[in-house]
Amino acid sequence: LEALLVQGDLSKLNTTEKLEYYLNVCESLGLNPTTTPFCYIRLNNKLTLYATKSCTDQLRRIYGVSVTSCVASLVEGIYCIVATGSDKTGRTDTEMGAVAMGKLQGEAKANAMMKAQTKAKRRLTLSLCGLGMLDETEVETIPNAVTTKPEVAHGVIEHNVDVSEL
Repeated sequence: LEALLVQGDLSKLNTTEKLEYYLNVCESLGLNPTTTPFCYIRLNNKLTLYATKSCTDQLRRIYGVSVTSCVASLVEGIYCIVATGSDKTGRTDTEMGAVAMGKLQGEAKANAMMKAQTKAKRRLTLSLCGLGMLDETEVETIPNAVTTKPEVAHGVIEHNVDVSEL
């Protein structure tokens, strides 16, 4: 438990403890665990959670996160989007998403531009909700990162534990 709280490392927990932690995080944020709002990433010899699209979509709805502007720029081959927004309490924040454009053209270039916007919006959402964690668009770009999904399916999570009974 100390490794988790002090170092943010889930790897020292057994499967039951990981499940309990996962469900507690979901419950504290009002997230539905059966939609897999988080996955695991092993990074720098630590196992930690990262947010999936399901997480940020649910957080935007629950906490009334609105993106009020997205400003694009191209800086030395890096396409940047600065997203500004607020939550339902009126708290505001700004976050950036960026992707290297290189020699991308056509559809690949368009997809990279959309990815930068997605990154910015998700980072904004996590920041406004007080979650200092990676989201899946960031995880994709980390070399040698090992990701795994929790065993969540049809309301049953690892070892056939029914979420409604917890």
